[in-house]
Amino acid sequence: MLRIAPVSTREPAGELAELRAENELLHDEVGVARRAMAIAAELVVEQFVKQEEILAELERRWESERVLQEALAEKLREAEVREQQLAEARLAAESANQAKSAFLATMSHEIRTPMNAIIGMTNLLLDTQLDAQQREFVEVTHSSGETLLTIINDILDFSKIEAGRMTLEQRGFDLRRCLETSLDLISGRAAEKGIELAYLVDAHVPAAVVGDVTRLGQVLVNLLTNAVKFTAEGEVVLTVASRALGEDERPAPGDWHELQLDVRDTGIGIPPEHVERLFESFTQVDASTTREFGGSGLGLAISRRLAEAMGGRMWVDSEVGKGSVFHFTILAEAAEHGEPIYLAADQPHLQGKRMLIVDDNETNRKILAAQAQSWGMQSVAVASGAAALALLQGGEAFDLAAVDMHMPEMDGLALAAEVRKLRTAEELPLVMVTSLGGLPSDPREGLFDAWLTKPIKPSQLYNCLLQVVSRESQLVLEPEAETAVFDPHLGEQHPLRILLAEDNSINQRLATLMLERLGYRPDVAGNGLEVMDALGRQRYDLILMDLQMPELDGLEATRRIRRELAQAAQPRIVALTANAMTEDRDTCLQAGMDDHLSKPIRAPDLVAALLACQPRDRATHCAPPAEVLDPAAVDKLRAQLGPQAQTMLPQLLAAFPTDADRLLDTARQALADGNTAELRRAAHSLKSTSATFGAAALSAVARELEALAKAGSLADAGGLLDRMSAECERAKAALAALPVE
Repeated sequence: MLRIAPVSTREPAGELAELRAENELLHDEVGVARRAMAIAAELVVEQFVKQEEILAELERRWESERVLQEALAEKLREAEVREQQLAEARLAAESANQAKSAFLATMSHEIRTPMNAIIGMTNLLLDTQLDAQQREFVEVTHSSGETLLTIINDILDFSKIEAGRMTLEQRGFDLRRCLETSLDLISGRAAEKGIELAYLVDAHVPAAVVGDVTRLGQVLVNLLTNAVKFTAEGEVVLTVASRALGEDERPAPGDWHELQLDVRDTGIGIPPEHVERLFESFTQVDASTTREFGGSGLGLAISRRLAEAMGGRMWVDSEVGKGSVFHFTILAEAAEHGEPIYLAADQPHLQGKRMLIVDDNETNRKILAAQAQSWGMQSVAVASGAAALALLQGGEAFDLAAVDMHMPEMDGLALAAEVRKLRTAEELPLVMVTSLGGLPSDPREGLFDAWLTKPIKPSQLYNCLLQVVSRESQLVLEPEAETAVFDPHLGEQHPLRILLAEDNSINQRLATLMLERLGYRPDVAGNGLEVMDALGRQRYDLILMDLQMPELDGLEATRRIRRELAQAAQPRIVALTANAMTEDRDTCLQAGMDDHLSKPIRAPDLVAALLACQPRDRATHCAPPAEVLDPAAVDKLRAQLGPQAQTMLPQLLAAFPTDADRLLDTARQALADGNTAELRRAAHSLKSTSATFGAAALSAVARELEALAKAGSLADAGGLLDRMSAECERAKAALAALPVE
């Protein structure tokens, strides 16, 4: 900016100099301004260039983002397509799986329908009088049918596991009862082959656990069956141990344990390179084993999957020619359960008693000794009769001796005869230990005070030792024959009006024969419409309803019955079907049915279904009450005793109350423990002894309880026990008033 100099009164020369000076200053200022403007211009240009660069970068970034957005959109479109394809594939897989399950269920139904006739009819045939050759032919047919049914069940189980549809029940059960039931199923085959069968459960294993008792039993039976199948001689031993889980190991809060179950055999063994193949589907170690021993090659694969489903694992240790040990574990929570008396460590009746064990099998000696030790007993175990006699001749004192039946050089009967030369029955009671089916027919069997059947169960051993040591009185009468598979008196003791709905003529005839063999006379309907007509004419307590029938099937007939009949006229409906899938049972229950029986129908399952049904009007079915005692039965007993009747009959009558009370106590304890085998034995014994004295009402109730226990159903056992106790008091009073002269 230029400034105008004011007019000065100074001299011109001086003024000129000042002007020049001022001009120079102005010139300098202008230069500075020009330089500043140049710098500013440069800065503006630089900023413009930078802005241009920034704009270009932004354009590049925008373009990149646009490209990325387009790529992302393309990826999203591709993901949607893939998701749709996966959904379609999943639907196709589910449809294929449903088709597979439906196919298996259909095939199961189609195969089970003729098998129902094969197995059912052979069952009925085996219950008739046959000569040896005929019985052999029928047993082979029946066994082959059962084998085929096992293969079908294996395939169905494997299919459910593969489809992820295998569900496990979670309820409390008696663990030892599960073990003993599994052993009972293969004990007959083991006895036929002469194989020692034994089991030992550690004392700290829980009495009851929560889990799936059926699936655990399935794994056990498979391993035990294989062990017996592949063992020609020696032994099969089941051992069970338990380990309490720490807090960080428990799958849920509670008292959890890891149970390890080992099945050891002395069989053919398995080569190391073939061990893993055992657990593959449809495979066996050697194709020749299929021809020699049979099997589908699915059992172990299913067993391993089931063990894993129960939180455990399965593996095997084996040596060719020496045998195998199959191990598996499961995780289980201990359940609330009243501890059976035989598991208690404090046993004052047995504490300190000395037992001599004579058995050539080392495992049996160890198991007996360990069990006796857990009850505070002392035991001496020897491997031969000669060693046992040497101890007795040397002055050793024992309270009782357990003697194996089958031993080399000197068997149990021969040893008993020699022992009686050294000790009387009062000085040394003898207990015979024998395999199933190994009971001899020999006068020397009377030298024994009690008998035990292998595998020795702790509860039976406990009862036997108590009986022998405490010298409880026994009612010595000729035992009644074991109850047949079909009890012809069941219809009298548990009367029912039954309607059988079945369209297949063979199955219709089979079910009718089975019911008739049990003492029932069912009415028959060929389809659901005939069922409705029959219900319009009279009431029924039970309808056995086939599902697949023409015109009106079993499911729709059931729905109509539940809708149209008054509550007082509603029957119990049990489905009869060859379908075996879980959803089939659920469908039946949803339709209003009360129970479900799979074909082939087994007699114990049918009996259980019948006993679960109570008549609508029991009074209309029951015969008039009989006298407490049948005089003819007492006269027959007196005639059987002959000249000794005058002395023996009073003794037998005096022993009856004690023995009856003991059997009732045993039955109550067995019911509390859920021990159907023990309950059945107690009811059978009371049925037999009461029938001997003519106490028909007591014998009838005991028979009904025995049938219930044999079928494995305890739902109504408490009421039957109360009735049996009341009838027992009436019988005791009547016997006390009976003249014995």
